[in-house]
Amino acid sequence: MKRILFLPGDHGGGRGHVTRSFYLAQQLDQMGHRCAIVLEAKHYAKYQQSFIPTFLHKTSRERLVKYQLKKPFKPQVRLETPVKKHPAFVEFSSLSFQVPRDGYLTPRLVRYRMKQLGKIIDGFKPDYLVGDGHFLTYLLGRKFDIPVVQITRKIGYAPGAKFMWWKKPDARIIEPNALEPFEEVLADLGITDVAKAEDLFRGERYLIPAIREIEPVALGRDDTFYCGPFADPAPPLRAIPFFNVETPDPKIYISVGGGARRGQEEEFFERLVRMFDRSEFRVLISTGHTVAAKKYAQRFVNIEVVDWIDGASAIRQSDLIIHHGGYSTTLEAVLFAKPSIVIPSHSEQEGNGRRLERLDIGRVILPVKPPLEPLEFSWPYGRYAMLAGYEIELNQQTIFDAINDLLYDDQRIGKLKKLSRRLVNQKKKFQPEQVFE
Repeated sequence: MKRILFLPGDHGGGRGHVTRSFYLAQQLDQMGHRCAIVLEAKHYAKYQQSFIPTFLHKTSRERLVKYQLKKPFKPQVRLETPVKKHPAFVEFSSLSFQVPRDGYLTPRLVRYRMKQLGKIIDGFKPDYLVGDGHFLTYLLGRKFDIPVVQITRKIGYAPGAKFMWWKKPDARIIEPNALEPFEEVLADLGITDVAKAEDLFRGERYLIPAIREIEPVALGRDDTFYCGPFADPAPPLRAIPFFNVETPDPKIYISVGGGARRGQEEEFFERLVRMFDRSEFRVLISTGHTVAAKKYAQRFVNIEVVDWIDGASAIRQSDLIIHHGGYSTTLEAVLFAKPSIVIPSHSEQEGNGRRLERLDIGRVILPVKPPLEPLEFSWPYGRYAMLAGYEIELNQQTIFDAINDLLYDDQRIGKLKKLSRRLVNQKKKFQPEQVFE
């Protein structure tokens, strides 16, 4: 029996990182291993009653740790570009942008988090650490001499990461000096070969929760394992009355809220419902609580808007899905053999959609009018910039053409079914014992 501690990165949206960690932890628990998961407050309450033990990583006191005796006395991320409204889409070029987003603003803050997590490690005494997008997993492994397993994919695969693979990054994008807050800890640990943010996701072994067609990383490495999705290929099916009707109209499930957290949510959903009102499609929209569904109550004949619904059930009972390109939803779309239209709110989601597009089983439609404009920030280590689009543009003809193109092509649906079978077979082939020896 091994003791395995999971560290999902949940500073941002975090839902996918957390659900993947819980799924793998449950599989390992059934094999007789003892697992536990470290969560921050926003996810801790939800999973506290899980049979997988959870540890609370308290970050509430960090507001005091942020203060320091040298300038800047209160380090923070500041928006330097005047904006009148939140962007509907932002473009960036690497995972370095997640360092300031995740609050790693000073060496003192990094040490504080290392100390808090170190107390959990001292108490649980794990044989392995499993990271999923957490910037401190590798450093903690080196500090406590514990092997690290990273759940990862192409954009963060330390042996050969490539974030913006589908095009050349715009020269106006300026990446933050993401390693500066970690340099003192890196020096203390004698780590001299970390050159970029993605290097902080190193480990002894890597788990890719997909197949090679979706995540093309290096082959021939004995430290990298394709696992298939960390999701149930045949979850309990919850009946959806709105879809459970006799009609020839194609059923479309739209889920672009929740973790997407795009700007201008109300306008975005208003455009969607106007677009599909009285169309030939039967449309179920989940707002993910970003907009109150009751706003749309009884307004439409062929559209139902809900705050939340069981996503896997909705995908399985639909003919096509429109989503934001979150990784979990992207894999579920392939797993259940449903064509996708991805309307992303940022570049990481766009990359997931571009992979579906490259496989000819989906389409990407950006939600804003070009051109994108620089969006500049400052933090304790200088300035950085991404690009942003503010004016929402959802062209009905473009979207309907994409729907018809994806829905009525038997060859494309055949590709989806083949990829779905490959995902399921890869999942069956994966043997955790090879990883946690």
